[in-house]
Order: sequence, then structure tokens, then C-alpha cells
Amino acid sequence: MATTISVIGLLLAAIIFVVAIWKGLDVFTSTILVSFIIILTSWMDWWTSLSSYAEGYVGFIQNNVFVLVIGAVFGELMAASGCAESIANVVTEKMGAKRVILSIALITTVFVYVGVSGFVVLFVLAPIATIMMKQAGYPYRMIPGIIFIGATCSAMIPYAINITNIMPAQYLGTSMGSAPILGWVAFVVSFAVGYFYMVHAAKKAAIKEGTAIQPVKIQPTRDDLPSFWVALIPFILVVVLVLALSNLTDMNTNAIVVLSMFVGSVVIVLFCHKQVGSVAKILEKGVNNGIGATVMAAAILGFSGVLQSCPGFQSIINFVMGLKMNPYLTEFFGLNILAGILGSGTSSIAMFFEHLSDGLLAKGASAGALHRLAPACATGMNTLPNAGGMVAQLRWMKLSLAESYWYVFMTSVLAPMIGSLAAVIVAMIIY
Repeated sequence: MATTISVIGLLLAAIIFVVAIWKGLDVFTSTILVSFIIILTSWMDWWTSLSSYAEGYVGFIQNNVFVLVIGAVFGELMAASGCAESIANVVTEKMGAKRVILSIALITTVFVYVGVSGFVVLFVLAPIATIMMKQAGYPYRMIPGIIFIGATCSAMIPYAINITNIMPAQYLGTSMGSAPILGWVAFVVSFAVGYFYMVHAAKKAAIKEGTAIQPVKIQPTRDDLPSFWVALIPFILVVVLVLALSNLTDMNTNAIVVLSMFVGSVVIVLFCHKQVGSVAKILEKGVNNGIGATVMAAAILGFSGVLQSCPGFQSIINFVMGLKMNPYLTEFFGLNILAGILGSGTSSIAMFFEHLSDGLLAKGASAGALHRLAPACATGMNTLPNAGGMVAQLRWMKLSLAESYWYVFMTSVLAPMIGSLAAVIVAMIIY
């Protein structure tokens, strides 16, 4: 009975958290409120539970503050120097204003596929995407949803340099390119669902809000924009450094991101010092934005610490681990539920395969199929409102969950779930 009440309390807390954030209550207050709902319904010691909250809170800041701060500074420099506008003008002119959503989604897909982290992609692309969307007459609030199309789908493609594609091989002894048909099915369906939804939503919003425009020749907003090729230098340099250091050194991933972004920022100042103007003011703005994003996400990780320490959480984990159905359906439901609760696709894969891989293989499941379905299934519910990284990205862009989360949900939760389910059905037929 006590465990049942704990589960109810956990689910109630999750619902109230989403509603509270949606209504505009600040994240820190919301997470403390729902933490106490879990504490009371699970009969947990309140001070011990708040200590768990503090550990999650401090842990996230310790691991991510420098990444978010330097990323915010880089983004501000890209915008202030005119580099973002220079690149956006050329891409929009070549692809056409009507194809800006496709352009952003494809660029994101390529970057994340070759191993560039989601945070880096956001910091590099957001300033460019902002101008491209404005030129097309589409709302700024939709940018995160568009970026998430490529960021979530790219890991499904065979040989993707992504942790969710690497981890299954460690448990199953498979290659990063196993069961390619399933990966391409998941990718194409997911990408198509996300892309066509965002195109529909953007056009509808542009008409409703009176921002729809007729195609016109792109006009720079300032006379001192750097040339396209100069603007590309810091952009390409950051990507090349991330890939090179990731493959040629044993450096910590966050250290690689911070170093690459720092070098990119210095290059912008050196090449575009006339356009940048006051570096001190840009640094102040970037640092404040980065710290704000870090603190908001840390509060959600603190709440996750309380959630994972309650009896109801373990009960849900046991339920997932005890699912008895077709192995591929078990993987679909199991990884999605775990990713939703943990707020992390990576953690869900580790927990799922640690306990269930041997059992699923014993039932006759193909190791290659299980591997290829993992990145697709774990990509679904890992961007619910309890996902600290996603919330940090929205905060950095000065967007609330109420403004942008619906688009993020459609492209990074619903679309991947539809795509992964399509791949599961194919797996059940051919394996």
C-alpha cells in the first residue's frame, strides 16, 4: 500500500511540475514544491531528501557550468560580430527562405551525426537560425523544436558517433552500424514527422501573427558584416576541434567543448574586433545567460535526485524490468519509460541493458536489432520537462517551456516515438 501511494505521489508530482512551469512559476520553487509532494507521499525524511536535491543541484552545476557559460559567450559573439547574420544571409539566399526549416534541420543532423554535442550545435546554430527564421517570417520560439529534429534523429542512423549508439555495443558485442535498415526506417519516419509538423506550424503562426512575407532579396541589416568565409572560420574551427580532440585525445568531453568554444570565441574577437565593439559587455551578457541556464537546469536535476530516492521510483523500474512481451516491444516501452523517469536517454540505455539484454537475447531477439532500436527508443521521452539539458537550452535562448516546449515535444518526443515504433514493427517482421 505504501509503495502504491509513493507511485501515485511520484506521478502527481510530475504532473504538477509541468503545470506549474507552464503557468509561469519559477523552476526552483516548482521543483521544491513537487519534491515535498514526493517526500510526504513516500514518508521520506525531509532533510535527507533535500540533501539528495542539493547533491543533484550542485552536481549539475559542477559538471556543466563552464560548458553553458562559454557556449553562451560564443553565441553572443557570433551575433554581435555579424558572423551569424553573414552565414544566415548566404544560406537563406541559396536555399530560399521557404526552406529555412529544412536547412536548419539538415545542418543539425550532420553535426550531431559526426559527434558534435547537442550543446555545441545549439550555441553555434541558434544565432544563425534566429536570423534565418526572421528572414522567413517565422517565430523565434520555434527554433528549439527545429534544431531538435536533427539532434534527436541523427543518433538513429548507422555509425552515428553518439553515446546512445556506442553504449549498446558494449552490452551486446555489436557494431555501430548493425541492423542498418531499422536505423534508416526510424530516422526517415522521425525526421519526416518532425519536419512536416514544424513547416505546418511555422506557416500557420506566420499567417496568424501577420509575419508571413513574400520572398525578397536578402538585405543585410548592417554595413560592416564580415564576409561569408571569414564568418565561417570560427564556426568550422569549433566543429573541427571538437571532432579532432574527441578522436585523438583522452580529454574529458566537457573540457573539449569548453576549449573549442574558447578558441572559437577568441578567433571571433581577433577577426571581427571592429564589428564586435565592447567585448566586456558581451562577456557580461553571455556569462549571465550561461549561469542562469545552468541554475535552472540544476534545479530539475535536484528534483530528479529526490524522485529517484523514493520507493515509487524503484517500483516503476521493477515494472519496466518485468515487462513480458515481444523483445522489441519490451525495448520500446522499457527505454521510453526509463528515459522519461530518469530524464536521460543515456541512463535509460545503461539501466535497461544492464538488467535485460541477456534475457531478451535468450528469447531469440537479434543483438543487432536491439542495438539499432536503442538510440531510437531512448530518444523519445528523454526530453520531457524533467530533462535538465533541454530546459537549460531553452533558458539560454530566453524561452520558457510555455513558449517553446510544445514544438520540442512534437519533434523530440512524439516524432522519435513514432519513428522508433515503425522500426520496431519492421524488426518484428524481418528478425
